[in-house]
Amino acid sequence: MILQTLLAQVMVALIGGLAAELLHWYALSRKPGGLKGYRTHAVYWVTTVGMVLLGGVMPVLYLQGTASALLCFHLGAATPVIVQKLVANLPTAVAQQGAGAPTLREFFRW
Repeated sequence: MILQTLLAQVMVALIGGLAAELLHWYALSRKPGGLKGYRTHAVYWVTTVGMVLLGGVMPVLYLQGTASALLCFHLGAATPVIVQKLVANLPTAVAQQGAGAPTLREFFRW
């Protein structure tokens, strides 16, 4: 399917970003005690929404004119995964949030 408008491209990319984040939260739920530390902290929900929105911005940056729906979905889904992999591999000193609390580095590791 070819998407003619930027709005349609962004919407499909948002769906791709949402799919990647749903997969991320599902992977966390499969770990023993995986969701316990994250589901009650607002920073992780804000991060999740930010990742979906970042995926939605990619067609604006990458595309001009028409594009396939699959390409837009891929841009939206790939962006959160790439950012998650980058953050998960940050040096420990940069990724530290505080003692006892789950870290963003752990959150992004799946």
